[in-house]
Amino acid sequence: MTSGRLVLLATLAAGLLGLAAAQSAEPTRMPGPAPVPRTAHAVEENARCEGCHADIAAEWRSSLHKKAHDDPAYRRALAIEPLPFCRGCHAPEADPMQDPPPELGALGVACTSCHGDASHVLAAPRKIERSAPHPVVRAADFASASACAHCHEFSFPDPERRFTPLFMQSTVSEHRASPFAGASCAECHMPLVGEGASKHRSHVFSASRDPALLRASVRITATRRGAGTVAIHLEPLAVGHAFPTGDLFRRLAVHAEAVGPDQNVLAEDVRYLSRRFGRGKGRDGHSIKVLTGDDRVMPGAPSVITLSLGEKAEGAPILWQVAYERVEHPIEESSDQAVVEGEVVLAKGTLAPP
Repeated sequence: MTSGRLVLLATLAAGLLGLAAAQSAEPTRMPGPAPVPRTAHAVEENARCEGCHADIAAEWRSSLHKKAHDDPAYRRALAIEPLPFCRGCHAPEADPMQDPPPELGALGVACTSCHGDASHVLAAPRKIERSAPHPVVRAADFASASACAHCHEFSFPDPERRFTPLFMQSTVSEHRASPFAGASCAECHMPLVGEGASKHRSHVFSASRDPALLRASVRITATRRGAGTVAIHLEPLAVGHAFPTGDLFRRLAVHAEAVGPDQNVLAEDVRYLSRRFGRGKGRDGHSIKVLTGDDRVMPGAPSVITLSLGEKAEGAPILWQVAYERVEHPIEESSDQAVVEGEVVLAKGTLAPP
């Protein structure tokens, strides 16, 4: 074969790879739950991803995506309702109709879950293209909320389609209606890290277990009104969805207590900010789940929560606190009965008597 023909073949091969990398205008399937076409060798293919992207792989291994199937709160909920609907997002590399094999459950939401495809790697557009040992399709949608939507917004399962869909998670719709609708999810949850050629978006996926991110999401102050009333002011900052958002295990606990000379509690009051669900009747008379209340902090809309401690608080200091709590399982109308799995204190203080 002549050298000229070799050059021509090399040029054609480079052109084909370039074409694959430039197909951002083509319709591309965004990441989502199983069942969708998955590779039969997810563990091996994911290991190859990690082998070339060690820094990103280390971030992912410490993330909630990696722990999606092994998270204790999820495992408790799955034991109560072992639904394919749940496994589809938490173990997307496996068949959702049954418990995943250990090796696929351990992958959680993996590199292949978001970037994998039968023929190429899906990625977001970038200004400077790098050479890669595989075809890369760069899609604008992958840099938008569309990349996260299919696993972070969905209705309660209703196989018989008996009632109007009711969101179990509504983060994407909340984001779309927020002042930050023009920003992608990645701008907050995958900030840029590294320098020079190693600069990339973090794959730690900081979210509800990141105290710094939580505290940066809302400004909290408290004022005392008279002897026994406390007003807690919650001003959302750079948060593009309800606070808290996501699953039903998250809430804000707004608490105040008046204490005596011996630090004994004289009076207290607490409010839980969350979505609450109960039972109602559908048009056909069947019992259905209904939303009975939602007092979460909404983007662009400051909230004032008033706590009343009564006459016993007169002359006593009042300790107040706002905490981001995770509970073991949603309690539909008895929030004070929920078992708290963990909390992050967002703000606290002491108000002297007037």
